[in-house]
Amino acid sequence: MATDARKAGDYLRETRQGVNLSEMTLGWFVYDILSELSSQDDALYHRFYRDGRDLQNYLRTTFRDHHDEEVEAIADMARAGRETPRMAARSALEVLCHIPDPDEPKEVQTNDRAELAGALATLQTFLQRTAAEIPAPED
Repeated sequence: MATDARKAGDYLRETRQGVNLSEMTLGWFVYDILSELSSQDDALYHRFYRDGRDLQNYLRTTFRDHHDEEVEAIADMARAGRETPRMAARSALEVLCHIPDPDEPKEVQTNDRAELAGALATLQTFLQRTAAEIPAPED
């Protein structure tokens, strides 16, 4: 989680410098975070892997089609317990909601980058907290 927090910080700096990070870059980053978090949290695992699907399928279908509801559902889970890692998962999903589209007008891209920066900053904070709360796996 500490490495992911640093990477979120790197992406935050790039975003604030006006770089449009790609869906591929942020998608794999979020995938890795959610995979790691769900391996340590049964409720997250069952949310992402229910009905025989895998995390990639969840992101490509359920989340894509119902992103607002899914972000809120993870926030509800966080309020019920294990707040820090679940808010990290919620923040990771929020990142995917604000990826700038280079085909949009410049003003829209600027707004999307501002929202993405906010989501990345929140994600970084929760990843740092999660790293402090959950011991790293031993080699």
